[in-house]
Amino acid sequence: MKTPTKPRHTFEPPTEAEVADYAAGLNMPEPLAIARQFIECYAPEWRDTFNRPIRNWKMKFRQVWAKRKQRPHQRTPTQKPVGNWTL
Repeated sequence: MKTPTKPRHTFEPPTEAEVADYAAGLNMPEPLAIARQFIECYAPEWRDTFNRPIRNWKMKFRQVWAKRKQRPHQRTPTQKPVGNWTL
């Protein structure tokens, strides 16, 4: 006999203001611009790059967008320049 599972919650797409507030809470630069890009990327279907439905937009934002904006654009001090290459 199978045990009953909890029903999944219905996904409600976030507003631009909700995403901007969330981005600001993560101390991201230009939260409103990032919110616009985030919504434009996934709306109206709200599916990821593997065509899977997004069920938790905050998790997707943290996993993809917050990490993308925190990547350093310079080489880190642990990397050594060798000629024209960085190791």
